[in-house]
Amino acid sequence: MATLHPGEASLPTLSKLGNPTLDADLDTAAIAKEWFASFSKAAEAADVAGVLRLLIDSEFTSGAFSDGPTIDNPNPDALSVYWRDLLALTWDLRTFEGASSIAKFLEDRLASSKLSNLSLEPSEFAVERWFPQLAWITLIFTFDTEVGHGRGLARLVPMVSQDAIVWKAHSVFTNLEGLKGHPELIGPHRSYKPNHGKWEAERQKEITFEDRDPVVLIIGGGHSGLDVAARLRALGVSHLVVEQKPRIGDNWRTRYEALCLHDPVCEYFFNRCF
Repeated sequence: MATLHPGEASLPTLSKLGNPTLDADLDTAAIAKEWFASFSKAAEAADVAGVLRLLIDSEFTSGAFSDGPTIDNPNPDALSVYWRDLLALTWDLRTFEGASSIAKFLEDRLASSKLSNLSLEPSEFAVERWFPQLAWITLIFTFDTEVGHGRGLARLVPMVSQDAIVWKAHSVFTNLEGLKGHPELIGPHRSYKPNHGKWEAERQKEITFEDRDPVVLIIGGGHSGLDVAARLRALGVSHLVVEQKPRIGDNWRTRYEALCLHDPVCEYFFNRCF
């Protein structure tokens, strides 16, 4: 019996999708808009079943995003489905793999997050074909939650179902980009106080919290904790980072020989390739 490598299921190749035929005159804009209309209606209504119907229905899991063991799947046509959430619905950095995991996540968080104002960003919605056996349509959208504003991304793949081609999401990404009532401190919101040369004293007063408590407590001063702290500072939200190790960054300083920044160039290639 063959054993499927866990990473293999992450690529929705056309052979695994039933070998759909993609015509050159495919109306990709209509496909993206139709899928997103159904997605936004279900999301705003907190209709978990409705959202799940728009995703690949697969129970395959590699175990890479859970505490469970890696699963040996003998089916060479196995697919998986992913939802990556950065703070938007979970207030955490989470990846859910497999329909059951995503269903539990949506049952727990979709209604309470109160998604609204979902809007599809303009695009050509062209079929992205990286290899002969790999093709998808990428769409980007914006949305509001009860407390903030976010941006999302979905990748749609063509599946053969009852001799018809149905486009479903292989991966969905939701990201919190701002908090309501806390505009980013740039442009007209930046501070224009003539306090040059007093930054050190003001910073010391800021971090002691002598006359107030922080609004947000961040547990862990690793790269994710520092990312959150930087964004909260940009939004003018007071926060305190608590780290168990002697210095900020020790969780990677004592583990890795070097540290590379994840800059916009890396982000571009990551999003394009994965």
